[in-house]
Amino acid sequence: MKPIPLSAFIPPVTGSGGRASNVNANSFDSSNVFPYYRPRANSSKRMRSEDEMDLDNRFDITRDYPPLTVPVRQNVDVDAVSALLVSAAEAVPTIRAKMDSADSSQDVKELAGFGLRMFDLLSGIWEKVVRPAVASPGGLAPRPPAPPPKPDTGKRELIEALKISDKTAILYDANLGTIPIANRQKLNQALSVGIREAAVAKAVADGEDPTEAVRVADDALSLVGNLSFMGQASRPAKNKPYCSMPIRLEFEDRGARIHFERTIRAHCGIRATMSLPQPIREAQSKFYSAIQACYENEIVMVRVDTEKLRFVAFHKEDKGPKWLECPEWEGIPYDILTRESAAGGVRNAPPLINVGGGAVGGADT
Repeated sequence: MKPIPLSAFIPPVTGSGGRASNVNANSFDSSNVFPYYRPRANSSKRMRSEDEMDLDNRFDITRDYPPLTVPVRQNVDVDAVSALLVSAAEAVPTIRAKMDSADSSQDVKELAGFGLRMFDLLSGIWEKVVRPAVASPGGLAPRPPAPPPKPDTGKRELIEALKISDKTAILYDANLGTIPIANRQKLNQALSVGIREAAVAKAVADGEDPTEAVRVADDALSLVGNLSFMGQASRPAKNKPYCSMPIRLEFEDRGARIHFERTIRAHCGIRATMSLPQPIREAQSKFYSAIQACYENEIVMVRVDTEKLRFVAFHKEDKGPKWLECPEWEGIPYDILTRESAAGGVRNAPPLINVGGGAVGGADT
């Protein structure tokens, strides 16, 4: 880089004020170098006015001179280029044999000779120009190593996905009629009728008032803000005398979803669970299997703690009065939703904590 001449930093002289000895600086000069400072308007080169004034401001080098910067060193992957040249050198004997062979045509010999000359040229440039420039203090820079993955890679995506899941549920085993239905309006009607029939049947079996059960079921349905049927049409349900299909329900907040799930299970005997992305659902299933091995003679349940980003478990005896929280828990990997694009991301979330011992694994606290 050429040095900047000292004259570039001296404010330009714009004229004289009547006598040659009284030199005037421009109106942006504040150096006090000139013996008689006078406004530029008194100079023989008067400042432009109105729109043309911008020309003086734009080309005045004394006000906004570009800062001195050191050019950024270009990154060169030395190892990759060296490996490429080594692999190319291994093919040189084969090419040279083609060129020297009497059976090769003239075109093949010329092409082989051209390839060898190009290889010699590239090797010379690499050895005599590029590599010395990389080794010099002010030359090219070797390619820096890839930065390690951030410990919270994917955490933002996980939090956003769980915020949506907190207000969404999947309804299973709903009675949608005895024949398959594809029309969405008829499916909506069949859903309402099926839930009321399930509420009446559950109330009669439990010896309760069917009218109150229907009212509670309708109240729970009123919490649903939007619903979508997950499929083209309803199908015969397994081990059920009716057709069904999964239904995705959206609620205003987490509390409305939990109230709906508990009500529809207690008064209608219909299963509804929090809607989770497939990778999180698979991780939840694995944790459930591990917890089930710890509590073989009890009923277990696994939930997602969306605030602490982990799976928590509960257990109780069959027909027991209350769910008890398990001491075991497992952190959800932050990169669980982004690890496919990261080609196998690193598990960054806290490991499984197993307080009670058993088959779950992890560190004891």
